[in-house]
Amino acid sequence: MRGKELIIALSISLGIAVAILSLPDILEPIAHKILLVLGIYWPLAIFIIGIVHGLKPDEHTWPITVSYGIMQRNMKGAIVSTSVFAGALTLVWASLSALTGQLLSFFQNYNLDPIVDVIVGLTMIGVALIFIIKGKDKIVDKDNNPDYKLIWIHGLAAAFGGDFIVILLLTIALSTLISVNITFLIGLLFGIGSWIAQSIVVLLIYKGLVKGVKANFQILAKAGRLSLLFLGIFMIGLGILSSLTG
Repeated sequence: MRGKELIIALSISLGIAVAILSLPDILEPIAHKILLVLGIYWPLAIFIIGIVHGLKPDEHTWPITVSYGIMQRNMKGAIVSTSVFAGALTLVWASLSALTGQLLSFFQNYNLDPIVDVIVGLTMIGVALIFIIKGKDKIVDKDNNPDYKLIWIHGLAAAFGGDFIVILLLTIALSTLISVNITFLIGLLFGIGSWIAQSIVVLLIYKGLVKGVKANFQILAKAGRLSLLFLGIFMIGLGILSSLTG
């Protein structure tokens, strides 16, 4: 059984790593085009941009929530774990989009992507090790799902990834059209769109693994912990490499 868990974990981790490395940074140009096309219908534009973000593999979208999702006993649990992570992202984005100009200069002057990658990677490894060390037997109990507090903390850390500058830029672009009192809606709608997109991807992968691999819950849960660990190591390496080559 251990070999099957390792194969599933390595397959998931390798596939996600390839997806992250192969997709260029497309969100900012796409966001600009969508905003230009929809114009006054900016809430719909932000929501669609959020969906695009949720589908784009990076350090705070479905490559992370998939690992948490397959640890769950059923699809309902996969949705809950995804919602906890994406909810943390949405909370941070909605709060910080309201600040706009105060933080914009900071994010423009410093490349935070490598730092965020390393922090997220360390968080992933820490969470994975906690699950592996103390969750060997408890995770099979329906009353002992993976600690959602840890997933929430991970989501808060991941919210400060590179795409956060896109939210700030969108806020600045829209600041002349909307009241400053509702700029929080930009981060909120962006987060909800991303949340929905991630949930769909997690459900499809969860369902596909259960049917295609024919693995039981324990195997998938252990594979999820291992893939989280492997991806954490990958994110740290990616952050270090980005800082050296940037």
